[in-house]
Amino acid sequence: MSAELVRHALSEAVFDDLAAGGGGPDVARALVCARRSRTVAFLRLLAADPASTRAFAVLGELHAHDPVAVNRVLDDPVAGLWATSALLRRGMPGCLPHVVAAAAIRAGVVVDVREPLTAVLPSLGTLEPATGVVSTDRLRWKAFPAVRLAPGVTWTLGEWPFGLLPEGLGVVAAPDLGRWREGLSGAWELLSADHPVLADELAVLVTAVTPLEPSDVGEASATVGDALGCVFLSLSGDAETMAVTLTHELHHAKLTVLMDLFPLFDLTDTRLFSVPWRTDPRPIAGLLHGTYAHLAITAFWHDRRRIASSPRAHREFARWREATWTVARTLLDSGALTPLGRRFVLGIEEQASGYDG
Repeated sequence: MSAELVRHALSEAVFDDLAAGGGGPDVARALVCARRSRTVAFLRLLAADPASTRAFAVLGELHAHDPVAVNRVLDDPVAGLWATSALLRRGMPGCLPHVVAAAAIRAGVVVDVREPLTAVLPSLGTLEPATGVVSTDRLRWKAFPAVRLAPGVTWTLGEWPFGLLPEGLGVVAAPDLGRWREGLSGAWELLSADHPVLADELAVLVTAVTPLEPSDVGEASATVGDALGCVFLSLSGDAETMAVTLTHELHHAKLTVLMDLFPLFDLTDTRLFSVPWRTDPRPIAGLLHGTYAHLAITAFWHDRRRIASSPRAHREFARWREATWTVARTLLDSGALTPLGRRFVLGIEEQASGYDG
């Protein structure tokens, strides 16, 4: 890990491709790398505390020894959200010792950790509390349950440190792991067979799933922007529904990182707007996220019309193409977009209007 800040850039062609709902695994890897840099920057700021300076230095040494192992920990959604929450002083203790311990275990290196350890080891599992100076080979932890979807694609269904997630998500306390493995595997098989680019992007961007309770009207899903890599969703009744939910959340994740990199709208604009997919009015950021995610849903059903030729595919495609185009026009007429944001939304509008009926 370099001590210098890393600059990230996307070409105009890649930016425009993302606006149209594209990308691919290489672009997904670039987005993951960009978010990793943010997490490292936050950890570096947390290490300004003299008690944590040595821990950050150890993390750098571990990264030099085994960057793949350490990057897996840095990319974990728990690490990203925990670092953000600790930096913003949301009542969370520092996460650096947990990140260092997890990185050492993954790298196969024994180090001493000098701060209290509780809750979880990012990317690994739940941890028995430990205090004082503790060697990582003496830590007791239990691996998160996981679903192996394909060679090199395994998603964990793990726990979160108490108080780290936003309130009101409706996280399932004790999910039925058998049902979740069946549901996720069915959705993955559909995506990898019929929508391989989406599957490739999910394989890069997603490492964890957090089960949610269904909402009053059916399935539920959510995005926690600082927890890149985790999809929050309820169990669906069929593979197609779960696949489209994963697609929807994938594009929220892509846009979240893109908004880290580029100013797309006026952050001081506090207006709220009605949207076809929610009952509550949404701010500009919500409009942009919703429009982009529903462009992905439109594209999914556009392809399903050809693959499955079901009444549902035709109905959902028509519904979400119209909704996406309508809210894209609202964004373009709002005056809240930056020049880059306008270019991005014009790409969404052009893609939505270009689909055949």
